[in-house]
Amino acid sequence: MKKKIIIEMVKFHSSVVVFILGALFISGCKGTSAAGEGSSTIAEGNSGQVEDDFVMPVVTSKSNEQLDGQVKTTKEVPVCDNPDMLRVSGSRVVDGNGKDVVLRGVAFGNNVWNDEEVPLLHHNETDFENLAQMGMNAVRFYLNYKTFEDDKAPGKYKDSGWKWMDDNVAWAKKHGIYLILNMHVPQGGYQSLGEGKALWDDPSAQERLINLWSAIAKRYKNESIVAGYDFLNEPVVSRSRSQWHELAGRLVSEVRKVDPYHIFFIERINGVEGDWNEDSARNFFLVDDPNIVYEFHFYKPFHFTHQGAPWVDFAALDTSWPDESRVGIEWFLTKWETATFSNPVLKEGDSDWAFYEGVPYLVPDDKKVIGKPTLACSANEGKAFFDDVVLEEVDENGKVVNTLRTINLTTKRGWYFWNPGNKGEAAEETGGHGDDSALSMSKNVSDSNLGAEIFQVKLEKGKRYRISGWMKGENIGANTKCQIRLDISSAKVPLHKWDKAFLEQELNAYLAWGKKHDVPLFLGEFGTITASFKEGRGGEKWVADMLDLLMKSNINWTYHAYHEDAFSLYGDPSRLPNDDTANKPLILELKKALTGKQ
Repeated sequence: MKKKIIIEMVKFHSSVVVFILGALFISGCKGTSAAGEGSSTIAEGNSGQVEDDFVMPVVTSKSNEQLDGQVKTTKEVPVCDNPDMLRVSGSRVVDGNGKDVVLRGVAFGNNVWNDEEVPLLHHNETDFENLAQMGMNAVRFYLNYKTFEDDKAPGKYKDSGWKWMDDNVAWAKKHGIYLILNMHVPQGGYQSLGEGKALWDDPSAQERLINLWSAIAKRYKNESIVAGYDFLNEPVVSRSRSQWHELAGRLVSEVRKVDPYHIFFIERINGVEGDWNEDSARNFFLVDDPNIVYEFHFYKPFHFTHQGAPWVDFAALDTSWPDESRVGIEWFLTKWETATFSNPVLKEGDSDWAFYEGVPYLVPDDKKVIGKPTLACSANEGKAFFDDVVLEEVDENGKVVNTLRTINLTTKRGWYFWNPGNKGEAAEETGGHGDDSALSMSKNVSDSNLGAEIFQVKLEKGKRYRISGWMKGENIGANTKCQIRLDISSAKVPLHKWDKAFLEQELNAYLAWGKKHDVPLFLGEFGTITASFKEGRGGEKWVADMLDLLMKSNINWTYHAYHEDAFSLYGDPSRLPNDDTANKPLILELKKALTGKQ
């Protein structure tokens, strides 16, 4: 039998009820249907025992509507009598009076990556006040499960974690900042880089996650300053998309038994076992609950927003925004068509540096629009070296019309190593052509390559393109084929430069899904690395372009992040935020967008 919560109820007038739970004051809720119906029923908890501290409205389960293979629920959203409790209404977030609320703010990272249980140096009440002064009304509040429980004692929740949470709820409420509670590090591991497989392969990890969310919801179910529960950050499943679909459904079902009123935030799938492709629905999916906000993240173009990021070794260095020389398109929106396979191959045996001039490629039609510089090797038991690649437009006689790319291969950054079966290596070398750097490939059993999206160019029908460069070899076999080539692709969407039009096209693809299904969306993370604000690289211009698009679209959003080393308004996580570590251009753009003031 579930233990009943002992409460003291004090009534003020006839419409407001304040529950005193210990020393914590929480606004109470009684249900009416979204359509204004007065009939209601008592909600049941996990054990089937009647809860005595809320009344659940009747939820009408009509035949669900199916759109493009996705089922949209037609259940009604329960409405709390607390006018400050947020809920979903169609594609909008509204308060208890039906007034639109657009959530705009920043993420509190809370040092979750360092497993810091109670991050007292991340922020305090002053920072909530600071956000309110900047015109923000929301914080996506990152959680690490270790704040609440230890792996050796699952389900035994820590008082220190609850106290820290209660303090933050009180600060947020005082300064009018909604909290979106986000499980950034769940039992089973941090998801974003695909290293949290245990969540998907260990049933006990999922049970612990569900139980923890149920405990959080039970504690804050009547707290209106909590906008809702963001169950899992950037899920990367181990086998199939259905794994997140099923876990999300279980979370919704179980937590809804505890909390009938709060919004649930459901993020689209981030990846499947190393596959980061996006499907026609941009990896969104619908769940059978009417009070859902659907979430996505946006860091495009990746080689700009993550330039030099130490945790992503293929992200380029020192890129700028905007950049008319770059091609703006996502890789999953391209289709490989062919390559310049007739380009010369590296000599057999050992050979010194030599220039290998490519064969001009005549673009035959309007379909083949992208050319990507590629270093390729197959059946390579030896070692091939590459350096000083040049991509040119030439005329019918091979005379250079325009030099499009001149690439001194000093780093692997910007080059993605495609290596089926993980057999083979790509490396940076200390001895190059004319300098002390080059790239190499070795022991490549299958057809492997280093491709550089950052250096791809837009091709035009009727024009000729030639890619050439320097190579040398060690122990190159008779059947080995190593060459510098141009990979040719078509595009599923219009090509753009690195500019605002590219951002708008990509953002609109996500917004279109929400519009089609008439559901609200939340851009839970967007941002650009601190390095992009240095040496005139244009980080503040990227932010200004994004904010302009977001404000016009009226979407809910939070910028990543408030206080950390890599992406932040304030750096140096070893101490509380202060002016000495402020990213002033970023803060200026956010404040300007939200308040109109500088």
